[in-house]
Amino acid sequence: MRCAAIALVLALAGCKTTPEAPEIVYVTVEKIVPVPAELTRPCDLVEKQGNSYGEAIRLANARLESLKLCNADKAEIRGLGE
Repeated sequence: MRCAAIALVLALAGCKTTPEAPEIVYVTVEKIVPVPAELTRPCDLVEKQGNSYGEAIRLANARLESLKLCNADKAEIRGLGE
């Protein structure tokens, strides 16, 4: 009988009367963002069409425009992760 009373007192001593608030834990989750297909297409390769000064200017301007578009695609890809 005495052991039962001691066991009962120990069991009741382990119970709390006021519950504790749960601890809030913040977890950072990495998420892979799919890259749209239009941003991963190959950049345009502008071919030479002749051997004149006018063609050299056209080719330089066309390649510059192609480079700008390619860099804009890459900037959009970098922006996807932000």
